[in-house]
Formats: sequence, C-alpha cells, structure tokens
Amino acid sequence: MFQNKRPIIFINKGAIDSILDYTSLVIILFIWGFTFINYKHLPDIIPTHFNSNGVVDDYGSKNTIWILPIISTAVFILFTVLNKFPHQFNYMVKITADNAEKQYRLATRIMRILKFNISLLFFCIIIKVVGSSLDKNSSLEWWLIPLLLLTIITPTFYLVIVSGSKKMR
Repeated sequence: MFQNKRPIIFINKGAIDSILDYTSLVIILFIWGFTFINYKHLPDIIPTHFNSNGVVDDYGSKNTIWILPIISTAVFILFTVLNKFPHQFNYMVKITADNAEKQYRLATRIMRILKFNISLLFFCIIIKVVGSSLDKNSSLEWWLIPLLLLTIITPTFYLVIVSGSKKMR
C-alpha cells in the first residue's frame, strides 16, 4: 500500500524539546559513568532478571551489566534519528499541508518524552542491578515496573487522543 505524499518540513525545537533531548543525553552519560565506576566493585555473578515481585530470579556474569548502557544508548540514538523524519511516522489522521506542522510537532515531542522516559527507565534498572549485586537482600521495588510502563504508555495514549482531535486536523 502506498503512503500519500506527505509534506516534508523541518520542525524547530522548542525549549521543552531541547530540555528533553539534553536531559536524556545526560541520563545516558550517567548510565555509562555509573556503570564504569561500579563495575570493579561488582561480584563475578550479578542479578540479570527480576520477577514480577521484584525478586532476583536469574543471575549472570558481571559483564552482562554492559548490556544496559549499550541498549539504552542504541535506543537514544534510534529515537534521535527517527525524530528527524516525522513525515515517515504513522498517524491517525491524513497528513496535509494544513495539519503537518501540528502533527509533526506533537509526534516529535512525544518521541522525545519517550526517549527521556526510556533513558530514565534504564538508569533506574542499572541502579537496581548494581544495588542488588552489592546487597544480596535487595530486590526491585514493586512499584518500579508499573511506573515505568505508565511512563511509556501514557505519552502514547496522549498522542492518539490529541492527534485525532479536531483541533489537530
């Protein structure tokens, strides 16, 4: 199926967009720094998975700690690059010359919010993995998973609701 010809326009970043981008980058840098600083203190075997109650249920080599910074950085880069092509996103309404800027601005803002939330998610997870590695009685807090899911699902629902409103068409 062929996509209709959508306008390709440059969306200027607002102050909030810049804050979200820079804060996400700082979080990624903290993830790497935190990992480097704590790596030498980790035992040879660390928690690699937590069950739904937040209790450690799988272990692995301490080298697996590097998976978290690598994935978080890859997601950060992917979202940053994707945000340069809002005309390629899926939208709930037909994109026209009249509504393209509004729709693109909303979609790129939501992508930035998701990038920030995912970066924060990885930061919380790495703090918990390191904490659980150094304190054998530690577990992942019960509220972390629902909170993190909400921070990813809520902006998506917001995008669906607002982008379909008459004001945005």
